[in-house]
Amino acid sequence: MAYAPPTVADLTVRFPAFDGVPDETILAALEDAASVADNGWPEADRRKAVMLQAAHDMTLRGLGTGAEAELAKAGALGFTSFRSGQLQLDRAEASAQASGDPLAQTTYGRELLALIRSHFPGVLVV
Repeated sequence: MAYAPPTVADLTVRFPAFDGVPDETILAALEDAASVADNGWPEADRRKAVMLQAAHDMTLRGLGTGAEAELAKAGALGFTSFRSGQLQLDRAEASAQASGDPLAQTTYGRELLALIRSHFPGVLVV
């Protein structure tokens, strides 16, 4: 069966946080993300990888709903700690963000990293 790229409907079903994002914006994000996975991937994982990359990219631009999109919209996604009066919030993913990998900034990106690592494990150099 030939690979069928994910559609706007596929992405919004998998990630309802983007349901309110215009279809044209989602379609552009999916097109931009298409290069994340090639013919060497199993079809289901390839589609998932493309959708995760698109969701990650949109979240970084502050699109969609959810805490990460709101933080990105406010320019605060990279913070690992927030304090206001008695309230202090720390992000559990601080070590992932410190890794320097841009995908570590969102939950979608971290899921994509795990998927990539499952297909392309690290190389041991002796």
